[in-house]
Amino acid sequence: MTALPAGLLRDRPAYLYCFIGCIVTNMFSGNASHLGFPVGPDRLLFFAGVVLLLLDPEAMRAVRLRPRLVHVLAVLMVAIAVWSAFMVHTLTEQMGYYALLDRLIVPFAFLCCAPIVFRTRDRRDLLLKALVLVALYLGATAFFEMIGPKALVFPRYITDPSVGIHYGRARGPFVEAVADGLAMTQCGFAAAFAVVQLRGRWRWVAGLAAVLCGLGVLLTLTRSVWLGAIVGGVLVCISIRELRRFLPALVAAGVVGVFLAFALVPGLSNHTSDRLHDQLPVWDRQNTNAAAWRAASQHPLTGIGWMKFIQVGPEYVQQAATYPITNVNIEVHNVFLSRAAELGFPAAGVFVGVVLAGPGFALARGPRRSRSPDGDDSDMRGWWAVLLGGFCVWISAAMLTPLPYALPNLLLWLETGLVLSAYQTRSRPSPTGSVRHDRRHGDAQVAQPSRAAGTPVAAGR
Repeated sequence: MTALPAGLLRDRPAYLYCFIGCIVTNMFSGNASHLGFPVGPDRLLFFAGVVLLLLDPEAMRAVRLRPRLVHVLAVLMVAIAVWSAFMVHTLTEQMGYYALLDRLIVPFAFLCCAPIVFRTRDRRDLLLKALVLVALYLGATAFFEMIGPKALVFPRYITDPSVGIHYGRARGPFVEAVADGLAMTQCGFAAAFAVVQLRGRWRWVAGLAAVLCGLGVLLTLTRSVWLGAIVGGVLVCISIRELRRFLPALVAAGVVGVFLAFALVPGLSNHTSDRLHDQLPVWDRQNTNAAAWRAASQHPLTGIGWMKFIQVGPEYVQQAATYPITNVNIEVHNVFLSRAAELGFPAAGVFVGVVLAGPGFALARGPRRSRSPDGDDSDMRGWWAVLLGGFCVWISAAMLTPLPYALPNLLLWLETGLVLSAYQTRSRPSPTGSVRHDRRHGDAQVAQPSRAAGTPVAAGR
């Protein structure tokens, strides 16, 4: 057996695989008991990855996190939510505790860890391959769920109508159609990027995964995901100069694909029409959003408490003149209104600030200013495009759903951390070249020996 090069072993430490394992297994978060696990594997892998990273002196020396506005706001957001949960006694409740982890703590941790864990292109390519496999699994599962054979759906709890919600739509291991659609869209954009980024058989695997995810998103029968995926795809093509000429062909292919799906998948056209004209979710959204506004108006500074809306929300529901009262024991179907109702208007402002200072700022900087700590920026424009597509579908869902889903939240902040790698870190000199940052913009450059004169020259631009 051929031994792996020592440099490769050093460049792929154990914490790297723990973080990637956490991302891959995160789609089973919340349903680990159906797989026979007392605790979700993603929880254990995340904890192990953080501990191993902190114990690795080489990783800590290579890249240092540089405090930025997004970090300050993220810490403040978590502190407010934890304090609120403590005061209203939801911190020790399972729903309140896991909501803190899945919606705030773990995603913000990935924002900070991403530039360190995935600081080289080799590591980012490994992450990209993992996302391709996740996309392939989610797309194939959606296909088997809705078209068949259902015997190929794994795990089996996905086909159990008593588990989760939205049975009859593609819902994947999340057993929830919105979460499945969000994850497929985000991983589908990553698979599309992998078609041009990776080499060999991985290109074919990535292409198949992207196509299956496109079909799978349609099979979720989820309007917010459809809207976000379409807008994201169009904006990515417009923003990347090389893709603009392909936009008409991609639109035409998408339209043809939808018509073929309607023609070949029995009942899909009727199911889609029913979903487009279904008013019940609209009424749910209107009732909970109006109730959330009343709750926030009556408790403007502190809100009603972290994860308390399901319990006390019915007290703020009032009969509207134009639509009926439907299900009231549900979460607010707007993430920003939810933060205002449960934590108060100041906290909602902090949350908006985190989103603007994180993915908003990363996208506003543009694809050409995305830098890597190691100076190899050849893949960073692609990660910027993946973030743009993923953010479009995330913000669409955030405006129309509670967005409690672990993996979509994690992926958004992971990709934000990658795109802002050089901006939020300070690299130390290495034996092969020194990495420096532009203090005004946080851009990274690598000084490498000149072959002609032996003097440092700027590279990485």
